[in-house]
Amino acid sequence: MKNIYEDYAVLESQIKALIAKKDELKEHIINDMIERNESKAETSVGSFTIAKLKTWTYSKKVAELEEEYKAQKAKEEQTGDATFVEKPSLRYTKIKL
Repeated sequence: MKNIYEDYAVLESQIKALIAKKDELKEHIINDMIERNESKAETSVGSFTIAKLKTWTYSKKVAELEEEYKAQKAKEEQTGDATFVEKPSLRYTKIKL
């Protein structure tokens, strides 16, 4: 029988490597499409579209409200006014070689 812990560790490593490769390819595809002045590319494996994602920057007032909100959440957690539910979760930490 295979060791499920080892299988998990190997998969975790492979996923990390695949995500890094995917991110690298994504950057190359975006740069290629920009160089060709295209926002959409139809291929034999599907279509690729450059989407415009917004990154918001808020005023100081909103940042202050966010801090106030976080403080209020922490206060309710401490006083017991906030409630929680615990559920099992797996944390994996690989050994350092």
